[in-house]
Order: sequence, then C-alpha cells, then structure tokens
Amino acid sequence: MRTLRRTLFLWLAMAVLTARADLATEPWPKAVREFPFEFPCTLTEGGFRITISEPSDPEIRKMGGSGGPMLKFTVLNEKSGWKQVFYDQSVSVRWLTSFEGRPQLEIWGRGGGGFYSRCLTRLVGGKYRCVRIDEFINVRERSTQPSITTTLPRSGEVLYFTETRMPEGTNGDLFYEDEK
Repeated sequence: MRTLRRTLFLWLAMAVLTARADLATEPWPKAVREFPFEFPCTLTEGGFRITISEPSDPEIRKMGGSGGPMLKFTVLNEKSGWKQVFYDQSVSVRWLTSFEGRPQLEIWGRGGGGFYSRCLTRLVGGKYRCVRIDEFINVRERSTQPSITTTLPRSGEVLYFTETRMPEGTNGDLFYEDEK
C-alpha cells in the first residue's frame, strides 16, 4: 500500500510538472474584451459578468502602489449565481477566452524601469490565481527576445518580451500554501 501511494504521488508530481512546463510555452489566450480604466466597470460575456471596482476596505486599497491600484474583481455566473471575489494590483485588464468553462483574465502590473508584467489569472482550486507571468519592457534594446512584442492595453504602447515566470506559493503555483 505504501509503495502504491509513493508511486501514485510520483506519477502525479510528474504530471503536474509537465502541465506546468506546457503552460509556460503555450500561446497566450486570445482576448475577448478590454476593460475600461474607470471604476466601477462591468462587462458581460457568455453568461458571466465581471465587475472591477475599488475595494471598500481602506487597508486593501493601501496595498496599491507604483504597480497600479489594488482592485476588487467580482466574477459572477449570471445563470447559476456562482460568484468569486478576489483582489489584485493592476494598471490594465483584458477578459480572455474561457478555461474549463470559466473566464480568464490578463492582469497587467507595472514595475520600475519600464518593466510590465502580464499575469494569466484563472480559476484553480476554487480560487482565481495567477498561473503564469510574462515580463515585458518598453525599451527594445533591453529585451531578451525583441522580436516578441505585445501592446499595453488601452495605451497601445509597444512592449518587448524579457521572460516567462511561473508563480509560486499563494501567487499561483500548482501547489498553494493555503491548501496544504
């Protein structure tokens, strides 16, 4: 029995690591809609309604900074009433194609020195979590792969790819600290 458990654990760990590696190389999901940068804002698509607003709690609002304001995201299935609320810092947001029947979001943050991060946020383990981060910079010469570009939503500013990172722990690894 113990050997069977160990074998199953190793098989599961290899499957998870393979899936994680695939996610890092998969094409970025297609955008469905772009959110305006006015709060609150609400978009509806395919039976889901997503609202982005300022958090009412001043302690959560204080967590914002140069990476963008801290925002409250509410995802609602209009048919079933299922709802998920989460908070994230953001300078721009896009609604992406669904993953396993639930909306995905592209949440942009800003770093110093012209760096931007594009986070793929999807429902995993019953919570919306960042599962992949693509890093970009606004200076072509500082890019690791200048032929890979994207534009910052709403601004149209061209950004150049630097790297893909897979978040860990509560930020989005496939093993979450709050589920141990």
